[in-house]
Amino acid sequence: MVFPTSFKEGLHLEGPVLAALEVAMNEFLPAGTEITTTDPDKRVAQCLSKRSSYDTHVLQAGEDLFFVWFSPDLSRCGLNVPILDGGAVYAIDARGRILDRR
Repeated sequence: MVFPTSFKEGLHLEGPVLAALEVAMNEFLPAGTEITTTDPDKRVAQCLSKRSSYDTHVLQAGEDLFFVWFSPDLSRCGLNVPILDGGAVYAIDARGRILDRR
């Protein structure tokens, strides 16, 4: 492994954006969470229990308002199953408070 000499081409998250993302993720899928299901096939629930199964989008809508959207991508678990309501959108203020969730 060789560490990069520059992060110019990398993704840059400013502090307030990262803070809003952290608040939303900890509310949406706290570390160690396991989603339960009554379905005998547990693969979808297992996939939705992994943070790495979600794409994350952050929109800064003002100096002190952020929207964070989590949308699942089950193909990361080798599944081709439609999910109708597997994600969420959070409105987070600059103080780290969740204003709303949809």
